[in-house]
Amino acid sequence: MKIKKFLLIILFMFFLVLVGCAKNDKDSEAPMEPSIPGDYTGAPIDSESKSESEGDVISGTDGIVTEGGKDEGGFNNTQAGQMSAKEWSDINNYSFWTELFMSSQDSKDGLFKEYFNKGYFDTLNMVTVTVKNQDVLIQGAKVELVDGNGKTIYTSITNTVGNAFLFPQKEQLEAIKEIYITVNGQTNKYEYSYSTENNKLSYDISLSNEKEKIIELMFVVDTTGSMGDEINYLKAEIDYVISEIKNSYNDVQIKLALLFYRDLTDSYVTKYFDFTTDINVQKKNLSEQYAGGGGDFEEAVDIALDEAVSKNWSNENTTKLLFHVLDAPPHYTQEIMTRYFNAINKASSIGIRIIPVASSGIDKYTEYLLRNEAMMTGGTYTFITNDSGIGGDHIEGTIGEADVEYLDLMIIRLIKEYYTGIPQEKVIYKK
Repeated sequence: MKIKKFLLIILFMFFLVLVGCAKNDKDSEAPMEPSIPGDYTGAPIDSESKSESEGDVISGTDGIVTEGGKDEGGFNNTQAGQMSAKEWSDINNYSFWTELFMSSQDSKDGLFKEYFNKGYFDTLNMVTVTVKNQDVLIQGAKVELVDGNGKTIYTSITNTVGNAFLFPQKEQLEAIKEIYITVNGQTNKYEYSYSTENNKLSYDISLSNEKEKIIELMFVVDTTGSMGDEINYLKAEIDYVISEIKNSYNDVQIKLALLFYRDLTDSYVTKYFDFTTDINVQKKNLSEQYAGGGGDFEEAVDIALDEAVSKNWSNENTTKLLFHVLDAPPHYTQEIMTRYFNAINKASSIGIRIIPVASSGIDKYTEYLLRNEAMMTGGTYTFITNDSGIGGDHIEGTIGEADVEYLDLMIIRLIKEYYTGIPQEKVIYKK
């Protein structure tokens, strides 16, 4: 009897091994990624906005990236409305920003002083210019700081509430002699000398500039392997954002572009889908992306942004927004950092507001760079938080008090605020 019982146990264990092997064979295939319902608080996106993709590279909870579309960490119920995030405007909290470079009890030289000393970025001399025609605030006015030889030092475009933000570097301050304001091809010139007591200016001009009912929206997304822990969630969030913005503004033309990037040794450096009003086409393009490649910490951020700001943005007076989703900085060489800096300058000169979305794994240096990206273009800094439990660890931004929001609704809120100039209500994240 004991021998018979022992044989039965052996047969049962052999059966379990066969079942396990069969399951592994099935899982080794490349199944289709679950469709993205975009279900936020029980309100699904319509059937046209659902998207599917095959063969995605996703990382499990152990951070190992695998191909085949199967999330080994259990992240296979991907939908919008799950990720948590915060937003912080250094432009609106400028004194807080400058204090991060000063000595304190916590830091002898200031938290960001060592990064400032690496060069390229100097956002400690902000000049704010408001342009209006009597009571009408003028969007789309070109504002330039100009030296004594007529050379432009910095250029910014006024936002929907008539404000331009300019960032001359310290060694350029004494050279500033004039401010040029151009509206509809007509330029007014004003004498100006920089000082900390004279860095908030307002000009009333007899010119007008009608705002177009157009939102030009571009998502620039890092798709290297380190993004694998969040890429499908981010795709779901962006998919939902696209749908909601389109549905919210029936009388506004939404032009959408997508740019995905990796690094120089990967299967591609950039992959671009040009501006189009066909939202469903872009949603399909979005759904087909996956995380892979990379290898080292830094990525081709400079090439991606340089390409992004050089695409087919219009010359019209539109709302231009670039959401930069990433978890790593550019490589640190003079050529690369110069290209990166120049791309941000160019964005400012044509009115593109860069809004970084910092993902898991960024360090303080990357946070510093992204906050400069945002400030120099009149944008704002956003970062994903740990509240949702999705993805790897997220460092808390060195900011003041800020609410935790749902990432998708925060992005929608920001798009609406940049288009209308009217503050929108935040939706507080609830676990």
